Amino acid sequence: MLIRRAVARDADAIAKLAKAAAAEEGWPAGLDVDRVRAHGFGPTSLFEVWLAQERPNGAMIGQAVITKSYDFRRGVPSVTLCELYIAPEQRRGGLARKLMSAVAQRAREIGARELAITTGVENEVAQRFFAAVGAKPQQAAVFMMSADGIEWLAAEGL
Repeated sequence: MLIRRAVARDADAIAKLAKAAAAEEGWPAGLDVDRVRAHGFGPTSLFEVWLAQERPNGAMIGQAVITKSYDFRRGVPSVTLCELYIAPEQRRGGLARKLMSAVAQRAREIGARELAITTGVENEVAQRFFAAVGAKPQQAAVFMMSADGIEWLAAEGL
C-alpha cells in the first residue's frame, strides 16, 4: 500500500474519487477536474490531498482531503479533514487508518494543535471510525452562508 501527497497530475483521480464519495452520500458531484487543478495545487492552493494506491502507478483507491486554517485565539495552525474516502472494495483493511495517520503527520508538521473532522450527522459508520482513531465529538453551532447571502452581504459595502 502506498500513501502519498497528491500532485497536479493526480487531478483526474481526485475528481473521480470525490464524485464516487458524493454519489455514495446522495450529493451531486461539485468538484470537477478543473476545480481540483485550480484550487488544489500551486502557491494559493485551498486544500491538500493524500492518495492511496495498492502499488506505484496503480489505480487510486482512496483519498484524504484537508484544508489548513489558523486558530486566531490560540495562535496556532489548525487542520480540517473534509473528506476521507476509500473505494468500497478496499474497505475494512486498515487503509482509512493509514490515510488518517498521514493527515495527522501533516497536521503535526505544520504545527496544528487540533484536527477538526467533518462528517454527516447521519453517517454512523464514519462517526464510529473517527471515534476509534481517537477523535471526540464536539457540539458546535455551525453557520453557513449561501452564495446568494455572500453576494447580498458583500453588496452592502458598496
